[in-house]
Parts: sequence; C-alpha cells; structure tokens
Amino acid sequence: MNLKNVFVFLIAGLLASGVYAQKRSLTEQADDAYISQQYVKAVELYKKAYSKVKANRQEKDRILFQTAECYRLIDNKTEAIKTYKRLVTAGYYSAQPKIFLYLADLQRFEADWDNSEANYREYLKLVPNDVLAKQRLASIPMAKQWVNHPTMHQIRNEKAVNTEWNDWGPHFASNEDKNNITFTSSRPSEEQSEKDAWTGQYFSDIYTATKQSDGSLGEPTLLSIEDVNTSVNEGELIMLINGKTNNIYFSRCNVKDKTHQTCAIYMTPIVQSKKGKAKKTTKKATTSKTDNKNTNDNAAKSDSKDDAENSTFVKIDLGDTNYNYLHPAVTSDELTIYFASDRPGGEGDYDLWKATRKSVDEPFGNVQNLGKVINTPGKEEFPILRTDTRLYFSSDGHPGLGGLDLFYSDNVNGQWNEPSNLQYPINSPSDEISIIFNEAESATVATSESGYFASNRAGGIGGDDIYSFYRSPMLFTLTGKVRDDKSMQPIASAKVKLIGDDKSVLETRTDRKGVYAFNAEQVKYNVNYRIQVAQVDYFNTEGTESTVGLTTSKDMIHDFKLIPIPKDPVVLPEIRYDLSRWELKDQYQDSLSDLLIILVNNPNYVIELGSHTDSRPFPTLTNDTLSQRRAESVVDFLHKRGIEFERLVAKGYGDRIPRTLKSTITVEYNKKKFTFPNGVTLTDAYIDSLKTKDEREAAHQLNRRTEFKVLRSDYIPRDVRDSIEDAKLKAPIVNMVNEQKDADMDVPIIYTDNHIRLTMINGKLSQLYIILNGKAIPTIYDERYKDMAVLDWDVAMDLLLQGRINKDDFAAKDKAFDEDGNILDNSVLTFRSAYIGKYWTDRFEVLVRKGMQQKMIINRNGLAQFGHFTFNKQKGEIVFDK
Repeated sequence: MNLKNVFVFLIAGLLASGVYAQKRSLTEQADDAYISQQYVKAVELYKKAYSKVKANRQEKDRILFQTAECYRLIDNKTEAIKTYKRLVTAGYYSAQPKIFLYLADLQRFEADWDNSEANYREYLKLVPNDVLAKQRLASIPMAKQWVNHPTMHQIRNEKAVNTEWNDWGPHFASNEDKNNITFTSSRPSEEQSEKDAWTGQYFSDIYTATKQSDGSLGEPTLLSIEDVNTSVNEGELIMLINGKTNNIYFSRCNVKDKTHQTCAIYMTPIVQSKKGKAKKTTKKATTSKTDNKNTNDNAAKSDSKDDAENSTFVKIDLGDTNYNYLHPAVTSDELTIYFASDRPGGEGDYDLWKATRKSVDEPFGNVQNLGKVINTPGKEEFPILRTDTRLYFSSDGHPGLGGLDLFYSDNVNGQWNEPSNLQYPINSPSDEISIIFNEAESATVATSESGYFASNRAGGIGGDDIYSFYRSPMLFTLTGKVRDDKSMQPIASAKVKLIGDDKSVLETRTDRKGVYAFNAEQVKYNVNYRIQVAQVDYFNTEGTESTVGLTTSKDMIHDFKLIPIPKDPVVLPEIRYDLSRWELKDQYQDSLSDLLIILVNNPNYVIELGSHTDSRPFPTLTNDTLSQRRAESVVDFLHKRGIEFERLVAKGYGDRIPRTLKSTITVEYNKKKFTFPNGVTLTDAYIDSLKTKDEREAAHQLNRRTEFKVLRSDYIPRDVRDSIEDAKLKAPIVNMVNEQKDADMDVPIIYTDNHIRLTMINGKLSQLYIILNGKAIPTIYDERYKDMAVLDWDVAMDLLLQGRINKDDFAAKDKAFDEDGNILDNSVLTFRSAYIGKYWTDRFEVLVRKGMQQKMIINRNGLAQFGHFTFNKQKGEIVFDK
C-alpha cells in the first residue's frame, strides 16, 4: 500500500469518527451541508453559527441569507419569508438582488398578491432583464381572475391515504388496472425509519391503494413488488403491461452512499435468453420488503443468463450521472420516455426531456430537450401522459397562480402546442403535481372528468397531499336573435348555418321572433364554429364562436343584425385615379375590401359596378369611355380575387348622373375642408355657384365616384351548377329581375297656402295633419301640452315596420329597443322630413310614448319648428308667416 492510499484511508477514518469535523467551524460545516443539499442539517448549523459571529456584519448577513435559502429549499415558507424580510431590512439585497425575487415568489404562493407584485417590481429595478420575473409579475392579474372565476371542478382531500408527511405522485397501478393506484410517501414504516437530510422527511417509498365505489381511495399498503422499495428514496412508479410482459419504470434517489444526492430512472431489465433473444422480466411480488440491492449500469448482464428471475431493476442511461433524472412517463409502445432533469443544455432549472429507441429490445438513447414551448427558465417537472400525444406536467415558469401549476400540451404533427393552465381550483397558489384521469373519459370530449393529483395547498393534512377531483359533464348551447339592422325588428325564417372545424355542418331557421337555437347535443366541445346567417333581400353576415379550451359549461348567445339590400346605388369608399386614367391604384384597393367581403358572404348576388366622372371633358377620350374603363378595372380587381365575371356588370355613366347627397358630407381638398349639405345635387349650375376654386374642385371630386347596386340575388355559383346532374339545371340559366314599385305615400294634399285650417274633434280638440317621412299623421294641437311633440307608440311601430324610420333615427340607436325589437317608452325620435303644407323641417324631434289616446300631440314650441306662426282660435286656423 503506498502513502497516497494510506492518506486517503486516514482521512476517511477521521471523517467517520468526527475528529476532522470537530476542527471545522460551524459556518464551514453548515456550508458543507448546504453544498451537499442537506438543507435540514444546514439550517440548524447556520442558526448556531449566526450567534457565534459577532463583529462581521457582512458574514452575519451571508449566513442569514443561507438560512433563508435552506428554509426555501425545504419548503418552510413561513420561516423563509421572515428571514428574507430581515435581509431586506438589513439592505443585503444590494449583494443578493434575488432576495426580492424569492420573497415575491413565496408571497405569491401565499396569495399575498399585492406584496408579491411590489417585490417583483423592486427586483426588476435591480435586474431589469429577468424574463422569468417579468412573466411571474404579469401572471398576477391572471391568477386573480382565475381565483375569482373558478372552473366547475370539485376538489376533495383523500384523507385515507394522506399523512402528516409528504404523499404525492399518484399513478394507476398499470395501463390495464385503473382500479388501483400507486403513490409515493415519505411516511415512516417498519422498513423505513431513517430521515433524509435533504428534506427532513423519511426516505420515500411507493404505496398502493384501491379506489372505492365513490371514487375515494382506501387504506394504503406498501407496494409488494420486490426490489422497488429500498432504504433510499423511490417514487413515481408506472407499470405498462404489453402482452406477457409487465414493465416497470420509477425514480430512485440515492443519498446514503454520497453526500450529494443523485437521482435516476430505473426500469425492468432486458436480459438475454439462451437463444440470444432479448427478453424482459419483472420480479415477482412479495409481502415483505427486501434488503436494498443497489444495482449498477451493467446489472442487465447477469452472471447467470438463465437466471432472469433473480435480476434487479436497472438504471436507464440518460446522460451524465452528476445530474438528476426523474419522473418517467412512457408512451404506450414503450419507444419514448419523457422525464425531468437538471442536465445542462436546457432552458432553466429542471426541464422536460425525452429519449427514444427503435424497439423495446434496445436501450433508450437520442436524448432531446422538449424545447422552449414546453420549457422555461423556471422548473418543468412531473410529466404524465394522458394519451401518447397529450402531456400533462408541472411548471413554475409558465403563467400561473403561484408555485408549480399543472399544465397540458398537445403534440400536433410532431410539435407541442402552447401549454394550457388547468386553472383554479385544480391549481392553487401552492404546488400542484402529478395529475391522472380516470378511465373512460376522453381527453378531448366534454364528458364528466375525474381523477387525482397532489398538492401542498393550505388546509391539507401534511406537506404534499393527494386530492381527487370531479367535474360534471360540460354542456354547450348556442342561441341568438336575428334583427333588421334598420328597423330592429326580428327577421323570421332566416337561415342560420353552424359550421365546425370538426367538419360538422348544422342548419336551422329563425322563428317568428327571429330566434335560432342549437342545443347541447349539437354544439360540441373543443370545436371552432362559424355561424352564417342569410335571408332574402338582406346582405348575408357571419360570426364565430368557440368551445376550444373552455373549462365550464356555457350557454353562448350570438345576435345578428342583417343589413337590408339598398334599392339605390351604394357609393364605394374613395377610389381615385390618375388624370384621364382608369388603372386602379394600389393605395385605393383596400377601399374595395368591404365589397369583396359582401360578395364572398353573399354568393348569390349579381351586382352592377357603375362609375361616374365629373362634367369636364378630356381631350383623348370621352367621359363615357373613361367611366366604363374605370368600372371594368374594379370588375377585374374583384375577379382576380375569386368573384365570377357573371356576377359583375360594369357600367360607365360618364357625367350624366350628378350625385345627390344622402347626408351632409365633409371632404378635404388642398388641405382645406368643405361641407356639402344633405339633399343637394352636384349639378354644374350648383358647382359654378360655389365661391372658391378649391370648393368647386371638392364638389367635382364628390361627383367622381364608383357605386354598386344589387341587380339580383338568385345567381347560382358555377361550382354548384357543375355539381348538379340534372340536365335542365345545367342548361343556360336566365334570371329575371323583379322590380318592385314604391308603395303609395298615402299623403293627402290638404294645405295649399300659409293658412292651415284645423279640424275640430268632438268640439274640443284641434287637429291638423303633419307629414312625417312621407306619412300623414293626424295631430292634435294643444298649446298647454307640456311636451313639444309626442307620437303614439303604435304609430311609431307602424312607421318602423314600413321602413319609414329606422334605428339610426333614434337618439339611443340600438338601445332604444328591447330584446324583441320593440321601441322603448319615451324614446327620442327624429324625423328626417316633416311637412305642414309648404312648410317643412329636416329635423323634427318627438317623444314616443305608450298608451296615448291620440296619434300625436304637438304644442306651440313644437309647431314653431316649422316657422313663425299665429294661432287664431276664433277661426280655428294657424297662419304661418309668408
């Protein structure tokens, strides 16, 4: 034996006897324990060392910081918060800015949102680029919202299996046995009486419990599979039964033989039979726990190839053994294993990784990080597969409520999508880990949902407890009302089509009140829907609803307003051309986007596109030719975007139809604004009468326009015609245009001069006729009436149904109507046209009132809207000034 070996053995002996340790200070011993992750031991040594340090303020603060770190790492939140606050008071955050970050994290775990937010902001003043801190700060408002709007899950503590220690990691006994679960516990037992210096808990073992008829868990027993539970930490066991093989995977952390804990994933060994064919085996179950038989990486190569029954579980080689590998999740074909690890090359503290193999006879390899969509600068742990393409896991890096929250992500075409938080009350401000779902419940269908998970939330029995959860089936309905956008009246028999991205198509029609409905059997979970609404003589419209990601039942309401097809041409938004040119300029093509949408949503429409010029001639071509070419340029634009030529009629009107304004319009020309009144026709005579050249140019600009109008709504799209096998329907289709004459205005000619003779009703009431929007209304003149003008509700509703007034004529617009389209009492209504004989006003305001005995009443101030007048009571006439 050489001197070097003698020295090594001597040191080892001193360490074992404690002689060497006695020569080291309390601070050094505490630091050694901390480095070895023996935090329970370290915190006691730091507390003793703190009292021994007298004059060195910097060292006292360092020891206090290490003490706070130990409390944080053993999850003693109360003491950790107290100690970090002492460090803030001492100003030690200048040396350790993360004091604010850790304090904010702990306060967030306690749902102390305001103080947590304040400390995140203090930390970000010192470390402004910390992405994780920014994300956690931003998640606080979301966490508050989730707590205030919980999902429908009911949570129950499974008291029969929980203890004052940590109980976590529920898994079903196997992929074929969903009536029993396994879980991990740090409780003491006859076989386990030693504590872990890292956690202060007893070394963990795996237990099993049976589900009762009500879904609760019965009394647990120690797992009886030989060689799984040992004198070190075991946890997170899963068993996959494929054919005749039972394959087990679990975590094991060995802290006994080393001062630094290392964790690895173990599995049923692959051994070679006599014929050289790979074979898997699992140890038989036994009623007692065997002595710990530590295995090495070569355990699969047994000295006796025929003695497969005696082989022990083997450690899966997933990389450098200086790092930890935990929490196995294995696909149903056992070709992919997901796990958590702190190995380098990840995004944060612990990341989720995967390893693969080509067959079950080979070892796992090709270790890959799951990437930035799943992993964050924080921790991602405890992966569990609900299906081979849906992964549940815990994270404190994604936006959540506090500590580790439960998330899920779906693998679509080889890519993981953005993780979804399970929200409150499954998640809480504390830690939630290891969620499993009971059998016969699809991961994508809104059936009832139940299962188990672990949490260290407040109100539990011990540290981590196992909880069950249950949610009643989620049901979704969709209803709404379809109204006329102008009259606000319900539209009966409108066709409503519900189109899902699951390729479902449903159709219904509105009832006489304009109501449509799709029931809970028709509206499915996790589907994006388009709602198309159509009715004759209206522009079609479309809306969207979705049940994707919903966590509670929902009765969706989606109302629609259909715009009537106007009889007069509709002027398109401003489209300008170069002088004497017709090419559509790029910057004005967006002006046609609304028209394109109308044509796409209304595939049965045929429209005319009419283009107009101003009256000034061009030397190279006529106005008729120029306007025709400009109309054709709009047709070409729409055709290139998929609209059939057969639906587009180009017509150039030249300067033959000067524009009549339907409303007051303000336009800008040469950086000046000019206003033109409602009702004016922009003839040459009118334009020549304008004062300035710029104002005249602005008027000419209004005359240069492109309009569209619907010619008919019975066009059959070409693809529909091509699919019809009936020869008659395949023949050329001629659609007749139906013209409807305007209804009679029902306007009696009563007054021919400025003398308005009143008719006496019952010898008491003075009546005259006022023509409102073309309808003659018998009106009582009463000078003593308190309101200027009041119109009977029934008369107003008749005018609404006749189309003589619409919602835009009401001061409150949409809010002037109830849900059935009825005008609300005392609504303010303004008529665009009101006549008494030759006297008129373009703004006549009335109140609409229910229960009146007369159709309309007007007082002196109301009548004065038509001009100055005198009332001769003796003659019973009103005389307007000439």
